[in-house]
Amino acid sequence: MATFEEQCIERYFLAPGNSGPIAGVYVADEDLLEMFSVTDVALAHKRLLASLPHVSILKARFSGDIRPLQGKPPDYVRILIFLCWMQTTKTRKRGDRDFRELLEKQIGTRFTGANMSGLNLMWEHLRDFLAREHDIKLVLPAIHANIRQIGRTLQIAFPTWRDRAALRKLRQILPPERLLEPLEVSNRIYTSRHLLGNTMQSFEYNFEQFDCARKNGGREYARTPFWHAWYSVIAEQVALEDLEVVESDFGEYELFRVSPVGDRVPISSPDEAVKFVPKSVAKMIRGGTVFLESLGFGRYRAQASTASQILLMYSSKLAECTPSKIRFSVALNSRWVVAAFRGQEARQAAASGKREFGWLGGIRVGGAYLGRTPLTPVISSTLPLSVNVEISGRPIDLIQSEGVLALSPGIYSGPAVARSRGASHEVLMVPRANEVGETRRLAFDPSREIPEDEFHYGSAPSLSVETEIWQGERFDPRDELVTLGEALYARTARGLSFSEAVELVRKAIGYIEERPSVWDILRSFADAGWLETTLLRHFPVRRILQRPLSASLVSSELVRINGPTPLAVIDRISASAYAVGCVVEKWRGTSPWTLPRYVVRCPDESARKEFVLKAALGVLPSLLQAVADVANCDGVHGYSVIGRFDEDRGFFAVRFSEGMTEGLYRLERPGSNNPFLYRSVVRGSADQNYFSPSVALLSHHLRQGNQLFDYDGQFLSPRLARVVLPASWARWISDRALCNAGPRNDGSHWRYEYPLGHVGAQALSKIVPIAMERRADIGWIDRFVWSASNSGRTIYDGRLRKVRSNKSSVYGKRL
Repeated sequence: MATFEEQCIERYFLAPGNSGPIAGVYVADEDLLEMFSVTDVALAHKRLLASLPHVSILKARFSGDIRPLQGKPPDYVRILIFLCWMQTTKTRKRGDRDFRELLEKQIGTRFTGANMSGLNLMWEHLRDFLAREHDIKLVLPAIHANIRQIGRTLQIAFPTWRDRAALRKLRQILPPERLLEPLEVSNRIYTSRHLLGNTMQSFEYNFEQFDCARKNGGREYARTPFWHAWYSVIAEQVALEDLEVVESDFGEYELFRVSPVGDRVPISSPDEAVKFVPKSVAKMIRGGTVFLESLGFGRYRAQASTASQILLMYSSKLAECTPSKIRFSVALNSRWVVAAFRGQEARQAAASGKREFGWLGGIRVGGAYLGRTPLTPVISSTLPLSVNVEISGRPIDLIQSEGVLALSPGIYSGPAVARSRGASHEVLMVPRANEVGETRRLAFDPSREIPEDEFHYGSAPSLSVETEIWQGERFDPRDELVTLGEALYARTARGLSFSEAVELVRKAIGYIEERPSVWDILRSFADAGWLETTLLRHFPVRRILQRPLSASLVSSELVRINGPTPLAVIDRISASAYAVGCVVEKWRGTSPWTLPRYVVRCPDESARKEFVLKAALGVLPSLLQAVADVANCDGVHGYSVIGRFDEDRGFFAVRFSEGMTEGLYRLERPGSNNPFLYRSVVRGSADQNYFSPSVALLSHHLRQGNQLFDYDGQFLSPRLARVVLPASWARWISDRALCNAGPRNDGSHWRYEYPLGHVGAQALSKIVPIAMERRADIGWIDRFVWSASNSGRTIYDGRLRKVRSNKSSVYGKRL
């Protein structure tokens, strides 16, 4: 990685020098955040000070006692950049103007009356170096008699307090409605120089850069230092920022303030944006209901009009809305939620008022509703105390929650009648989802969608079909996981948006205190073969599809069931198996939050063939040999950087700048329906592009040479935040171990783990780096015991002095 000195030379001299002579240096606070890879300005400030030489060396540099060596590269540029930043940072107080006093406050050492003649020596040495080594012209200001020592440093920095004073005068001249019109700003500066006073060289240089960009057309002018400085002066008195809500790659929502020049500031609540947004939007924030305009790709912007189906609103107001009109809602914090409404009912649905009595919400199963709490329908009523409910003639207890009445925890089946003051409403509840036929299921189409696995789709680390039945402790799934499985199966038949799937998981498990993350739960369904997460190629949305039900051969007597296995599917498979003398076995998972696997044990090959035919199970497609990475080194013309992955916290931090040094970046193409692009930038390697955030993250760490996973002999677990195996590989692991991947609490925190045998771990380690525990090679006795084809057979292990066996009844439960 480049040193801070090298970054300063590249960013402030080499990069702008390619476009012509340099006559000003613009050091923004945001530059320091990027160069030091932090998100806090105060921390970046501390690191900038820490990068400077010791104060004694610093004074010797300033006085000229330590001179730059002729013919040698500069080793002082970070000092000059610090002095420029010191004059222009937004953290500088408005009354601080004296150069030496500013330096004293930053360094903590007295500089009043100090000799600063060494500054000119450094600037001149840098000028000569750039001209000699890079053919770049650095235009130094003339030396004034009254500011001989610090004059050049004062004039080359932008924007100093003098530049801001000039821009404030300009702000008073222009009409308020024309403050952000670049032509008006340019014309007024050309014709009003006498009003602006004596500006420095850097002001002239940066204004010319801005005016040239303006004349070239487009919005390139908005990225110039002059326009950034101009907007910061406008923002002192006029609120012109936008409020944006952005759906993240992992299901959460993020909130930002966005300035007209593109600067984005993350905020935790809309209330923090009241002082910065237009009055019409601020009024909606204070009222607790903000209408959002969709910008595509899960991005929404606050607007003053009401022609919108998605709102940012108080959670208390959402509780007053009719649930049947709510398409989905996601909490931003304890006070605010993002809610989407059905049809054109946003204004009416968002308004407070009395709701009619009746059943609302729930998961539709044909003409009925799923009768498993907490996903059962709820009851709305203006008089909750007068409501009573009977299901199949039996009274049911009700729980008042968020302005509605919910059924007490349980599984319900039969007609449910709600009565209140002579009125009654009836719905039918069923305990499970209906099986989805192949003609009704929306299949994955690679011409329309990109799989979450991208180029790993349908591949496996090894093409071997040998099984290593996992030998650890197994658990039955929680009732909430079974309920969620039924709901997801019912909702994904024709495809489901990623946002709605995340909200469905939140509703199913949100009331449980000790639980894994929503993302891990949804990921476990994909890794278990129930779901396929995709990205539409030409529409800004992520969609979840239901995978087909199929069978794969383990041996002549054992068949694995692949795909979604809700209760109705298992009942049908069990009936088909019983009819031909086969038995369905349930192989439980590694924790109560892991889905089970199902296999069918047959007495002979003839019964196996008859079972597959009777159960109408498709054949699992052949796997491809997996590779670690597939290079896509195309350019990113037209794309803008909007995020950089924070490896410590596991999310894409906001980063709206064009520069990409080293890291994993998220890019978008404004004005198009292209999916996000993820670009891995690794020093010494060609930059590579990906569409899937999960694949991009895995490949980026591989390119960096990071150790990605730990293997302790039973579990494969990720070392780094958000790192997961492609779902195709996770299914291959599940096939070998007859045990699905999923979240598990190890006593201190939740970990997403893959149950894996040693042979499978060795095959996987040839593709991704794995820290393996040291152990002797597996002997033939271990392979004999772990092989599914030897189920029920015994063998004497001389090392352990005991008889060992592989009995399905120990780990698999017969149905």
